[in-house]
Amino acid sequence: MRSPAVRVLTYLAIAIIGCGIALFAQPFWVQLFIGIMISAIMALAWDILSRTGQVSLGSAAFFGVGTYSVALLAEVLGTALAWASVVVVCGVLAVLLGLLTLRLRKMYFAIATMGLTLSMQVAVLVFSDWTGGSGGVIPPLLMGGDPVHQLLAITALLVIAAMVSDFFLSRRMRPALFLVRTNPALAAASGIPVVRLRIIAFTISGILAGIAGACYGGLYGYVVPTDVFNLNWSVLPLATVILGGMDTTLGPLLGALVIRALEETARTVIGGVGYQVVYGAVIILFVVLMPTGIVGLFNRILNFARQRS
Repeated sequence: MRSPAVRVLTYLAIAIIGCGIALFAQPFWVQLFIGIMISAIMALAWDILSRTGQVSLGSAAFFGVGTYSVALLAEVLGTALAWASVVVVCGVLAVLLGLLTLRLRKMYFAIATMGLTLSMQVAVLVFSDWTGGSGGVIPPLLMGGDPVHQLLAITALLVIAAMVSDFFLSRRMRPALFLVRTNPALAAASGIPVVRLRIIAFTISGILAGIAGACYGGLYGYVVPTDVFNLNWSVLPLATVILGGMDTTLGPLLGALVIRALEETARTVIGGVGYQVVYGAVIILFVVLMPTGIVGLFNRILNFARQRS
């Protein structure tokens, strides 16, 4: 469990990196770190739910719903209220889906959430009069389309996501979530509301993924369903968290940074969409060889150094 000072230093580090990159305003680095920070928000969202023992493959559904909520409601409610609607729409969707599926365990829950992503993409195509169908939608540009201001806004959202993640790692929440994850029957017998905690984690996770999707849609002002209701957005946070380390705030942040570097390398070497091979390679290698991720490796090195001193 991290001390308050370490948590504050983490938030400051995120803010300093985001503001530093924005200050120099080099287009390549600005775009690179916008992508890293959106990936980090997605990874934190996925990790929060995984702390209850549930593996979701539905991150892409909430990512897409966040994008479409802003795009479709901006003309009706205005841009500010459309952004606020992401919280309501994704939250309600997560609660309804959670009530139906969170009693399922492991593989069955993962299959159900993957089905949500596929269903949402089909729904967008079927109700094309409202959603634009395969032609896509035009969300309002985030921060007027200025990449530097977009980076600053997404940096602020990432700091908020890190704070939310730390709340679920607090002394009050972490022991309860650990028991829910490892022994749900004992947790229920101890008076812990297992299903309610899972629904709360699922709702917060869905809202954060929706906000990440809204940011993505606002970068360029145009998206099609296959851009956002794409299973890559479900696999990316899974690979990112496994790479960085599960059940931590630092792990998803480091994982997003490293996996983006691996993606850029794979793009240069392989080209096209071949970079996506990184996700599969990371999942296989780290699950087999280093299941605690980068953070777990750092902790082992620190413990070894303490024992030697």
